[in-house]
Amino acid sequence: MVTMSDVDAKPKKAGKTAPVPSEDDRFRYIGFGIYPKKAPRFWKSDQEEAEYERKVNLDSPMSLLDRDFSLLHMIPISKIDRIVITAVSILMIGTVAMPWVGFRTINGTDFGLSWMGALSTLLSGLGTAFAGGAWVGISALLGLIIMIGAPVLGIWSLVALWTKAKSEDAFFVRLRRPLSLGYVLFFACFLGFILSFIGGHIPGYERWGLIDPGEAFGFMSLVTILSYGVYIAAAFGLVMGVKSSDL
Repeated sequence: MVTMSDVDAKPKKAGKTAPVPSEDDRFRYIGFGIYPKKAPRFWKSDQEEAEYERKVNLDSPMSLLDRDFSLLHMIPISKIDRIVITAVSILMIGTVAMPWVGFRTINGTDFGLSWMGALSTLLSGLGTAFAGGAWVGISALLGLIIMIGAPVLGIWSLVALWTKAKSEDAFFVRLRRPLSLGYVLFFACFLGFILSFIGGHIPGYERWGLIDPGEAFGFMSLVTILSYGVYIAAAFGLVMGVKSSDL
């Protein structure tokens, strides 16, 4: 008679051992189907592999896994970039010596304001501008942003570009800040032109002799009085902003 103790005393049969997968099956599992059969050859040719091995043997700084088109070898700030950023920054600073307002009056007299004259006029007449309408006042504020921002960003960019930084990453972060703010100058000018289509009236504007008393201030009036200092600040502000996107 077989008892329970006899059953427990019998050795248990070992289960069947799972077959060891082949290298192809193992690779297919690890690759999650990306390489269902066989991984492609890394090197384009034997000559390319031999060339990189030769460079490594010569203690070349290029890694064995890098290729000539690798993004690791790209230079974010090239010599040409430095020249362009330097030239743009100098021109932004130079706007303080450029005319910002200029036109010929109805009487044939040339009237103009330099950077300092236009800045003083805007600062002293800001309240008057808002008295002529909200859009006129906002346009005046945008003008102040452009006038003050142009030389400030020019100086800031030169300092960030030509002074040493703790690391390469710190250098790019520091340079990106003033360059990205160049977009502010461009869009401030763009928004100013948009607001000019709404129009308004500047009290005392008629004394300049540009428009007849009572005529509304609008797009054509703005285009007539603005000089190239404004356009240079806005255009090169856009150049700075575009370059900041590369950093």
